[in-house]
Amino acid sequence: MAARRPFCFVLALLLLDMGGGNAQETLRLPELSLQQTDTVARRNSVGIWFDRNLSTFNWLGRLSVDTVVLGTGVRLDEQYSSNVIETDVPQGGLKKYASNQNVLRMVLQRPIAPDVRALGQWSSMIYDDQKASGLNNATMHAVMGGVEWFPIRSVAISPLAGYRWDSQGGIRDQGFSVGLGAQTVGLDMDGYRINGGAQFHRDFLDPRVLGSDGIRMGAQKYFATNTRDSIEIGYVYTRREFYSLPDSTIESRLDRITYLGNLLEYEVSSNLLATLYVALSDRGLDKNQRGMQGQPLPPGVFDTRIGEFHLESYLQTAYRWEGGNGEAFLRLAHAERDEEHEAKLPGGRPPSQLPAFIEANRREQTKDNVTRRTTLTGAIRVPLSASDRMFVSGATSILRYDTPSTLNVEDRDELLVAASLGTLHTLSRTVDLGLGLDASLNHTVYLLKERSANNNINRVLRLGPRMLYRPFAALASVNAFEVLANYTVYDYEQQVSQVRSYSYRQFAWLDSTTLQLSDRVACDFFAYVKLSERGQLNWEQFEERPENAFTDRTFAGQLRFTPFAGTVFAVGLRYFSQARYNYEQSVKTLVGSLRSIGPTCIIFWDAGRFGQLNLRGWYEHRTQLDGSTVNLVTMNLSVLFNF
Repeated sequence: MAARRPFCFVLALLLLDMGGGNAQETLRLPELSLQQTDTVARRNSVGIWFDRNLSTFNWLGRLSVDTVVLGTGVRLDEQYSSNVIETDVPQGGLKKYASNQNVLRMVLQRPIAPDVRALGQWSSMIYDDQKASGLNNATMHAVMGGVEWFPIRSVAISPLAGYRWDSQGGIRDQGFSVGLGAQTVGLDMDGYRINGGAQFHRDFLDPRVLGSDGIRMGAQKYFATNTRDSIEIGYVYTRREFYSLPDSTIESRLDRITYLGNLLEYEVSSNLLATLYVALSDRGLDKNQRGMQGQPLPPGVFDTRIGEFHLESYLQTAYRWEGGNGEAFLRLAHAERDEEHEAKLPGGRPPSQLPAFIEANRREQTKDNVTRRTTLTGAIRVPLSASDRMFVSGATSILRYDTPSTLNVEDRDELLVAASLGTLHTLSRTVDLGLGLDASLNHTVYLLKERSANNNINRVLRLGPRMLYRPFAALASVNAFEVLANYTVYDYEQQVSQVRSYSYRQFAWLDSTTLQLSDRVACDFFAYVKLSERGQLNWEQFEERPENAFTDRTFAGQLRFTPFAGTVFAVGLRYFSQARYNYEQSVKTLVGSLRSIGPTCIIFWDAGRFGQLNLRGWYEHRTQLDGSTVNLVTMNLSVLFNF
């Protein structure tokens, strides 16, 4: 029965589910395999994914080839993606807005000496977006060649050179490319396992220059079975340049990141593990602009810089009972982010632009902020008896968001407290009962009077019992109930008329049942009913004045046929309705309804190592709120073929 049960949840997920790319790509060095060509693991596959939801269509295609032809290693990776949105036009008919991107990368490798391999690489990217208002088309083609040298077994060095053709917004550039890469894997030094890499890359596309540099080094050592120390340090530099056609400028983005991280795990005993993690990073992002073909910048346009400092740390202890019957953990975490903005005044600007620079710098500095968050979390899972288990978890955090500028009034403190209790009871061989209870409190306090009207406390309570019933091997039924209450209370609603405390309450019931008629034929049934209500709240007297309500109903059934393992064919019928109500003088009045009904289908074939086919679809006849009708198709298709 365990092998059949997942289809209940597959159907549930299916029915609930039914309810772009960058314009510039910096050329990268080939991945260093550190293995001889004839021992590289082969991976060859082609995949197609298609998704249609209402008037949105998405396609994704991937091709991956890794093989050897006449002693030459060939690796080909290509990905094509497309997004199309259909919209109605006033004159009648439909208008389509499409976004397409194709990325291709091919690497050739051939040994020419015991420790040297010749490398060749072709990269291509084509991007077109009819929806974008800025840069909506770009292409890039690049070819590079060089060698990969192994001075020792675990170290590889790759010098490369080539040429690149680039186009942005109809402006074509081309120029030479150079690169140097180095990588080490599995290097052992006195018990420390060293991994690292470095890269230097430049594309000289007059008048633009693109770059991608970086260095990373990591070391790890095990002192005992579960006691280890791991450290990683690195630096990343990227340079991107874009054409801004409306103001005839070139925008250059220089991004520098330095980071350091350390993870220490110490096995206090066979059941107790302590962990300490600390990570620091410093980032500087410069946005510079210069005129195309030596033209001066428009007045009032200045370069900017963003500086960010990040700190992440936590201390954790984890305990596991003998035999693995229970476990618990406790974690104290602290994180900080310090963000600073400024405008830069380049040399050569006339003194008359100084007042404009001061104003631009003031606007940038209003974005400065400091964020600090401290969090304490814990959880425990213990068996109460041979048939009963309990899970308890909790978390509390304090967030402080400060803005140095007096013009930024977003300073606030946030307190979050959340707790969860779950139990699972095996009453008999046929009945399992579960109970979940969740509660959370979120208090947001704005520190300045301009935003203090938004100070509020949000309380959420949820009770969710569930039952799994298996009277005999061919029948399995899951029933779940949920009662949820959400109360948001504003601190100053008596003084500010624009804000009102409100409540949201919800009751839901779900049933997912599977009946196995034979070894190959089964019936699945799914039902979901949700009643929700929203209204104004008087917290002091705990009184509610309802404003609107919704009643959602979903019913579905399907007949499933499994001719052999890994293959499923299913057809069914799905019905959905939503009734919307308003309250007028405490009288509940129906204001509209939405209904849809239609057939569903599932085709699934798992061919093992050869691939997989998965098709899910639903055709619905929908009655809109205004009484009009429309026919809609929702479909998900994925095909993967390995060769």
